[in-house]
Formats: sequence, C-alpha cells, structure tokens
Amino acid sequence: MRHFPSYLRFFVVAAVGLVLDLWSKHWAFHTFGQGHQPRVIIPRVLEFQTMLNPGALFGIGGGQTLIFLIASTCALLLVFWMFAQTSPRRWALQIALGGILAGALGNMYDRVYVKLLQNPWPRGGHAVYMVITGQNARGVIVQAYPPSEEGRTFVVPADEVPDEVGFVRDFIKIPTRWFGGREIWPWVFNVADMLLVGGVAILAIHLWRDRKHPRLDERNTVDSRGSPA
Repeated sequence: MRHFPSYLRFFVVAAVGLVLDLWSKHWAFHTFGQGHQPRVIIPRVLEFQTMLNPGALFGIGGGQTLIFLIASTCALLLVFWMFAQTSPRRWALQIALGGILAGALGNMYDRVYVKLLQNPWPRGGHAVYMVITGQNARGVIVQAYPPSEEGRTFVVPADEVPDEVGFVRDFIKIPTRWFGGREIWPWVFNVADMLLVGGVAILAIHLWRDRKHPRLDERNTVDSRGSPA
C-alpha cells in the first residue's frame, strides 16, 4: 500500500484508459451520428458502427440501469481490494487492474450521463434513440442523440414521454462475415470493453499461474522450516 510505483502504474493506466474510452465514444458519435452503416477502417479486420446499448454484454438486461450501477460499484470495490493485496513486484497485475478500473468507470459514466428515452423512434428507415433537451408549455423537447444546435427538435406531451434509461455507447466492430456472408460475431463494443476483457484475461492468467506454481516467498518459508527428520 505504500509502494509509489505500484500506485503510479495502477492509476496512470486507469486514467489514460478512461480518457481514451470517453474521448473515442464522443468522437465516434459526433462524427458518424447514431445508427450509421458500418464504415470500413481496415478491410475484413475493423469497422466503425455506432450503437447504443441499454443492457450489459450482448444486450442482456436492457433498461436495468440501477442494477448495472450497483454491480459496477461492487466491481470497483473488488478491484481496489485486489490492488491493495498485490505485491509491489506484480506490475503486470497492477496494470491489468488499472485497465479493469478504467473499463468499469467508462461504461459506468455512460449509464449515469447518457440518459435517453427507452423507446426508439422510427426515422429514416431505422430506430433512433432520443434525448430530452428541454421543456416548454406544450411538453418535453427531444432530439436525436447526440444533440446539436443544428439538429431537428420535437415536442412530446409530458404524459407521453417514455422512461429514461442509461445507455452505453459502442462503435467498434470486428467483421466476421467469413462463411457465406453470415455474421459470426454481430456485437459492437467500445474501448472500455477492450480494457475489461484484457484486464480480466491477464488477471485470470495470474491466478492460474499462482495455483500451478506457489509463490517464491511461500516456497522459501517452507524450505526454511526444514523437512522432518
């Protein structure tokens, strides 16, 4: 807990990862808008396609914002507890925990601040999620997300406005149309998801290695006691 380089690795990775995640989401949605067709960045390797996800992984549990926030808070507490237990020599583990922290905070930020109407509106042949931008005597003013000064606004009677829920912004897609044009992996993700998956993978490898090979200090403790005569 008093090892400064450990703190530096942990919090620098978390800060850089969080900034990269939030900036990339803002850039993607303000550049491409909402629900655009996939834009090829690297053929057969990488595409950008903006999607708004009200649920968790694979869209599970759509609209359960409070439950996701509680789960994210518990995950953050677990990350800080695991960091406090790590040895100063476990620099890779500290970096992995920093990545998990950044990913959890990035998606948590979206669920708190990207509040959109739960029911999408049909516009231009596809569904568009709307955000409340104001209110007047006729009702609630809404606009397609992300809002802009040039964007078209609509007025909805206050008693007809759907519930607001937290959404996670996704835009990274790996094309998997390999067999007959069928999509094997249709899901879209973001930088926060990449940090979470990468961090958890490193963490799992460390836990597996710890079970397979006892720690050096534990072996030294057993050796110092000597074998029974």
